[in-house]
Amino acid sequence: MDEIAVSTINNRVALNIFGDAAFYINSAAPERPAFALGTLDLLVTGRSGPLLAMSEIALETDPATGDTGLDLERMFVGWHTDRFSIDAGRTHTELGYWNNAFHHGSWLQMPVNRPRVVLFEDQGGILPIHSVGATGRWRVLTGEHQIELIAALANGRGNIVDNVRLGDDTNLWKSVLFKVEFKGFGARDLRVGLSGLYDRIAPADATIRPALPDVTIPEWIGNAYLAYRSPELTVIAEGYDILHTAEGQTWNTFDGFGLLAYRLGDFSPYATGEIRAGQIQSDPFFFPTGFPDPANPQLLGRYAEVAAGVRWDVSTWSAIKLEYRETHTESPRSNDQRGIVDWSFGL
Repeated sequence: MDEIAVSTINNRVALNIFGDAAFYINSAAPERPAFALGTLDLLVTGRSGPLLAMSEIALETDPATGDTGLDLERMFVGWHTDRFSIDAGRTHTELGYWNNAFHHGSWLQMPVNRPRVVLFEDQGGILPIHSVGATGRWRVLTGEHQIELIAALANGRGNIVDNVRLGDDTNLWKSVLFKVEFKGFGARDLRVGLSGLYDRIAPADATIRPALPDVTIPEWIGNAYLAYRSPELTVIAEGYDILHTAEGQTWNTFDGFGLLAYRLGDFSPYATGEIRAGQIQSDPFFFPTGFPDPANPQLLGRYAEVAAGVRWDVSTWSAIKLEYRETHTESPRSNDQRGIVDWSFGL
């Protein structure tokens, strides 16, 4: 390797850092308002012509213990041209719009938190947000009107929701994903798309999945989305349908959310809404020991959530967000309110 001449012409390596700190008041513990430390995200991107390499590392703190954990969120190598690209490694799964439009780092997105359906696996999310495999993209049309086709083959789900398979898989079958997106039809900044994923979740014994031991669970995930992001107006709407079947039973979960924001100078008022319905609370994969799961208290069953806030872009790379969020859960029945002041940055 020492004898290989490495050219630095047209090479570029960039380092980005994202983080945030917040102050919040929660109705579940109104006597204990607190400051909170968000995730510190380190993003390293290298380019050399069409070759792209990326690594993203997140440092996350446990609010209960104060311990800091290190997560490798993304690491992949890719070949990108105007019409075709392929990436291999750990990426954000090409499900829907939000998951690849906004990565780790609160500053990147309008509200303080991601919608619950696209939360990361270790934060109560129900989708395979990350995947290890290969993803190919082909732009059928370029220019003002674009059509993009995406296909991916990756390791499937692990035995539990928070189990991204990094070095092996739990069975022979791989998850298969297809996606199509139309951009610029009707309006220059409008994106409309459909995506779908099929996987076979491997059997797990009764110590892991007592609700349905030793049974393969086929999984279908369907998605439709609309996203319009102009310099002033932002509108995003997504819907997900997750279907699990096994032993003559079906468990269907629907989750949909919407975001509306309008920029007025340095200020952007916004509002969000999300609802989850269906048989998620009896789903043996999401709740392998029954609902609720004490091992994963962040994972919610059926709920409705609304939020309203304003984002102030203090500078090009920093924003302060004031937000009110209200969550209605069906079981156990509760009505939680939270007020948040969040200061985020991206450099």
